[in-house]
Amino acid sequence: MPLHALVGAVSGYLFWYFQPGYGLLPSLLLGAVGAVLPDADHLFYIFTYGRKTDYAKNLRHFLRNKQLLGFQKFVIENHKFNTGIYSHNLVTLLIAVVFFSYFAFVQENYGAAIFTLGMITHYSYDIFEDWLLLGRINPNWFLLFKREKINTPVFLKKVFVFTKLIRFFPNILSSFPLVYGYFLANDFSLTLKEVGFIFLAAFLFSPIFYGAIYIMDDIRDLESDKKHPVKRHGRAIASGEVSVATARRIFKILLFFSFVFALLLSNVLFLALAAFLVINLLYLFFLRKIPVSDIVMTTVLHSMKLITGLVLASASPLNFPAIIITDVLAYLSIAAGKKVREHKEGYAQSMLDTNYADYLTIFQYLVYVLSITYLIRTFGEPGLFYRIVVMVVALSMTVLYKPKTAMRSLVDFLSYGDDREGTFTRVFNIKLWKREKRS
Repeated sequence: MPLHALVGAVSGYLFWYFQPGYGLLPSLLLGAVGAVLPDADHLFYIFTYGRKTDYAKNLRHFLRNKQLLGFQKFVIENHKFNTGIYSHNLVTLLIAVVFFSYFAFVQENYGAAIFTLGMITHYSYDIFEDWLLLGRINPNWFLLFKREKINTPVFLKKVFVFTKLIRFFPNILSSFPLVYGYFLANDFSLTLKEVGFIFLAAFLFSPIFYGAIYIMDDIRDLESDKKHPVKRHGRAIASGEVSVATARRIFKILLFFSFVFALLLSNVLFLALAAFLVINLLYLFFLRKIPVSDIVMTTVLHSMKLITGLVLASASPLNFPAIIITDVLAYLSIAAGKKVREHKEGYAQSMLDTNYADYLTIFQYLVYVLSITYLIRTFGEPGLFYRIVVMVVALSMTVLYKPKTAMRSLVDFLSYGDDREGTFTRVFNIKLWKREKRS
């Protein structure tokens, strides 16, 4: 830890050398604190998620008996062989580099830049130390926790499985309302600083934060996903490619760092992530037992992304009622359409009577007609492009949506990362699973 603090202080000094206006002492202190902070995860490991390992048990034994010298010696001799620390991985390092670049070159928030630079020096030094002492990089840097060796083909496969776990493609697309709301609130006239801010915020929100949310959702829905014709292949946990224990570890990493960097980036973004987390937890553990709650909740969460983009730009959502109301109505139709399909195809249990799908289909069309009417009525209001896009997507889930079509495959791909028919994935020569032969 003292060595990390020294390296962090040196990085702070180097930053001060090129930007002397910030102050030498704050630069040294922030660099040292940023470099020491990642070591806090060692304590979490010893007392929480890694407490059952022999490494953690030995260290707790030294602490209980106040054998600090023995504790220090054991750590020095064995910490390089402990590959279970969640925060020490290349994903965390990449996130730190991205935020350092934004803080230093776009936002000119030099204090946050020096702090994240200290974190970068910590992780970089640890990687260098791996090469120096072990002659190789430890597997934990590649998210292969508690492994002893690295197999390159296995690592590459893990990268693809990781993108599947966090639903990378659907996740990236789901951040569009957030970005569009920010651009709309700024009248599409942004400085480089504002562009850098919103794209970093979107990256943090999705796939980092929402990647964690999706993992939590997949763990909760594991048994039902195994029975789903698409999810049993398209979900990394349901397909058995990622164990529940590994998924929980990755969930903790993504959730922790999303909140840490959100707090550094924007208080509004931090509060928005907290609100999304609370709502998702309420739904997963309580509200999902209520009929049609999933339709309402997915609509609310989708529209909240648009509202978050507006608020991040310091704009009042009340000034943009047309785009918000259109978004709510259109996505309500989309959510209802997906539920109708699941019910009719037999892999969604109805909590109502046998006519549930028929009633929901009527509701779906009524809401869509209402949204079309409202769009025409407010045609001259801001956000026309976005409103037309969501209406077209909603249309694909109502009138145009038919089985065994390219549209069905596209919707499956955007929702699950793959599609059952293979129409969309074959266009790009992608085959994420071996499809079952039909009798």
